[in-house]
Parts: sequence; structure tokens; C-alpha cells
Amino acid sequence: MSLKTQALKRHIKTIRAAAFAWFSKKFLKIRTKRGMVAPFELNKAQLYADKKFDEQRAKIGKVRAVVIKGRQQGFSTYIGGRFYKRTTETIGFSTYILSHESKTTGKLYEMVQRYHDNMPPYLRPTKDGDNQKLGMKFGSLQSSYELGTAKNPSSGRGFTAQLFHGSEVAFWPAADQILAGVLQAVPDEPGTEVILESTANGVGGAFYDYVMDAYKGEGEFILIFSPWYWEPGYQQTPQPGFTRTAEEQVLAALVADHPDGPEFRHTLTDAQLAWRRKKIRELKSSDLFKQEYPSYVHEAFLASGRPVFNVPDILAAKAYCRLPIKLMRYQRKTNEFTEETNVHELELDDPDNPKSYSFDSVSGLIQIWAEPIPGHLYSIGADVAEGLEKGDFSSFDIHNEHGVQVAHYHGKCDPSTFAYLLNAIGLLYNKAFLGPERNNHGHAVVAKLKELEYPNLYKQEELEEERERETEKLGWLTTSKSKPLIIGHLSSLIIEENTGILCAHTLEQCLTYVYDAKGAMGARDGCFDDCVMSYAISLEMNKKMPRFKPAAPEKVTKTENWML
Repeated sequence: MSLKTQALKRHIKTIRAAAFAWFSKKFLKIRTKRGMVAPFELNKAQLYADKKFDEQRAKIGKVRAVVIKGRQQGFSTYIGGRFYKRTTETIGFSTYILSHESKTTGKLYEMVQRYHDNMPPYLRPTKDGDNQKLGMKFGSLQSSYELGTAKNPSSGRGFTAQLFHGSEVAFWPAADQILAGVLQAVPDEPGTEVILESTANGVGGAFYDYVMDAYKGEGEFILIFSPWYWEPGYQQTPQPGFTRTAEEQVLAALVADHPDGPEFRHTLTDAQLAWRRKKIRELKSSDLFKQEYPSYVHEAFLASGRPVFNVPDILAAKAYCRLPIKLMRYQRKTNEFTEETNVHELELDDPDNPKSYSFDSVSGLIQIWAEPIPGHLYSIGADVAEGLEKGDFSSFDIHNEHGVQVAHYHGKCDPSTFAYLLNAIGLLYNKAFLGPERNNHGHAVVAKLKELEYPNLYKQEELEEERERETEKLGWLTTSKSKPLIIGHLSSLIIEENTGILCAHTLEQCLTYVYDAKGAMGARDGCFDDCVMSYAISLEMNKKMPRFKPAAPEKVTKTENWML
């Protein structure tokens, strides 16, 4: 081996061992916002992520991270460069990138192609294959760099990779199913890396769950967050006479004493706030700005996803939630209720300030906040599901005559069992005015309740157009016209701080109850809305249930007032 060859090998070894920040600036080329091809010099957000990833790899031997980001902060560019370096310097290492749409997949591929084309020949491995569908294959290294699009629940299955980048995970369809398959394809071995990144898309869903678990320090995923004010380009010269609004003063105070920790503390300048004002005017929404350019972790989620209900009011309503006074289980064989005695074994949502038991731990149990009082009126609204293990929940809520929640149930049971449960709980609560939803599987529940001769079922009046006469049908029918009415009523009560909600799960589902692309309301992908619907129906039943009135006297004269 010549001295020149030996020197080159030593040089390459030194390069491979160097920090990524140095490597990227020296060898990687990117297209800037101005359209120029320039060396890739890491910005503050990228340097922060790079440091955190390296610290985790040094600590546990691998990287498992979730990134909540603002727009145009370069995380995809950074992850692409990081993974390209490792793929082209390690024998048997493969990278897989999965993005939310084909357009983004194409851009990510062009970016990596640019890295490769501008690499010095002595660092650039030979490609055996090269196209967007197949990616790049490096036969001499037995490595590959592949990309795909998260189009359906089976996306990403059937591969093995040591490095995985999930791009814009919050916007994947069926993200929970995709991740369940994808994460099994990455060996739990030293040197492997899994990085999930996205802008926010509302509370709830697989990405939100990963972020919240990492935020609380649960599991092995670490959380990477980059606030918008770290980007030096996000500022402009304020207009003469610039004065901070009350809202901007509150934001500046919050950022100065950041809720996510001292590393995010910052003194906002007038130039940064002036840029923020301009961007809000462009977006025509301060909520959209918070989603696209968050100042702290929770802000991104609470401002995004087109929520149906006012998020700050939902959070305020949680202050009134509390643990039930007792939990009961229904026994169909004996048609009786038994009190749950192992309450101490149930998981609390927050051990330091418990508002509820975890959703799963009380599934199948009836939560009681107030037992029935003789002579009092109660209403029940019920949302009916098929009862499948992986399907929706059947749910009911009970309100007293003042509109306060006194009991709640959610669980997986077949419609017939749910009907028996509704019959028993309705009788227990003084023959409560019962309105089960009769859509889909609700028909079977209504039929069984009729067979059981439940004495106080809601009868919905409908107009039969052909005969032009009104008919009565048992149960509540949710339609495109009736649904906005009951959800609108619940929304107004949330705004007025008069919901009567004591169950935190109901409010948690309100946070993930959103408008879809067509304007229809429902649970966001990966979430449930059964508690929302049963609560809204119960409120409607509370409005419609008959109130007892005093009997009129036998004789009323002009000077008498029988009400006194």
C-alpha cells in the first residue's frame, strides 16, 4: 500500500470520526431558502437536536426520539444528512424514510441525492440502484437509503432498517397501526436510530401520545422541541411607535420563564414580535401561527387540529372534575350491581392531583359521583357500539335534573348486554328518562329495551313526508341536522363554564373532537368520541324529559292564585 493511499485512509477515518456539525459544513450541500446551493451549516435547532441525539446514543447505545417542530426549521434536512452519513460509512446499515405524502417523499429524495452528488469521490460510495421508488443501494457496503409514503396502515411493512425517520407523523393516516409495524422492523440493537418528527395536528393521536410520553419522561423516547424564536431569520424592523399588546406582554413573560425548562428561556425582542404580528396577519389566524410556530410544547397541540370545542375552556373545565365516589360493575346473569373493591389498584391519571382513573382501568365499570335520590329526576344518553375488542366503546351518561353529571360508563359489550345494563341503571335512577342512540347497532338496543318494557324511553317525533303525518320512534337519531344541535349546546355550556362535567375522560375526548376536511365533526384519527356523544345526548334528554307539575285546583276564581 502506497504512502498516499495510507494517508487517504487515515484522512477518511478522521472524517468519519468527526462530529456531524463539522462534517455537514465541510461536505454536505443544501438548497437555501434563496435557491442557492451552499454548505450545510447547522442552525441552533439542528445543533440542539444533534447534541441531544448524541447524548442519548452515548447513554443507551441507540437513539429513540420524537421531535415537535415549527415550520422551516430544517429537521428533515438535518435527519436526512445524519442518516446519509451513517449509511454511507457503515457496512450493513440501511435507512428508511417514511413521509406523509408523495410530494414530500420526492423532496426528501432530491435532498439526499444532492448530498450524494456533491460528496468528494473518495467519500462517495458507488450506487447500484437509484430512483425515488427504490432509493439508493450501495452494494459494496450492503447498505441502502430508501423512502416511502404513509398511504395506508400497511405502509413500511416488510423491511428491516437500522435507521428510521418518520416525517410529519401527525398527518399519517392510521399512524398508530403504521408505527406498530414500522417500529418492529428496527432492531433493538446498539447504533440503531428511530426519529419521529412532525408539526402538530391537534390533541390526540399516535404522534401526540409519543410526545406526551416523552414529555413526562415515560418510555425510552426523548423529546426534542424547537421554539420559533430560535430561528434568527424570524424578525423584522418594528414600525415607528411599536407598542406591545397585552397578549404579547403575557407571551414575553411566559418565554422569559419558560414552562418547558430553562434551556428554552429567551427575552423576546420587538423585532421578533413584529415578525410574529406580520406572520399572524398572513396566516389570518393566531391559532394557526401557534400550530406552525409554537413557543412551548403544549401550545402547538392546543392550537391545532381544528377543534370543535374551545380548548382553553375545556382545560378550565377540568378543574371541576374529580374522582367518583364509587365504582360499580354490572352482572348480567343476576341483573345486579356489585361495588368494585379493588379501587386502590386502579391507575390514576395524576397521582399528585388525581382527577380521574385512567381510561382503560375503568373501562367496563360504572363511575358514580352521586347516588340516586328518591323523588329526583334523571336523564340518560347512550352511544351504542358493536362491542368489538378493537372497535368503539359503548357509553352512557346520567344527569340529575340540574344538568350535573352523576354517573358515567364506557366499555366493550354487545348491544344486548348494553341494553340490559341501561335498563338496570335506568330503573336504579328512578326510572330515568332514557334516550339511547338508535343509529346502527342502537336499533338492537332500543328493541331490547322495548322488549324489557323499560317505562321511560324517549320518543322522537318525526314527520313522514309521504303520509304527511307525525310518527313517534323510540330512541335518539343522530343525523347531519341533529348532531350540530346537541354538540352546539354542549359547546355553549363549555364556554359558559356550566357543563356539569365531572368525568375527565369526557373532556379529554372533547379535546380530540375536530372538524374534518369536509367540515364534518368527529373524533380525530386514532381517538374516540363515544363519551362526547353520550354526554351530548344525555344533555338533550335532560332538556326534553317531562317535569312534574302541580295539579290544578278544582276551581279557580278571578281573585285566587293557586300557585301562592
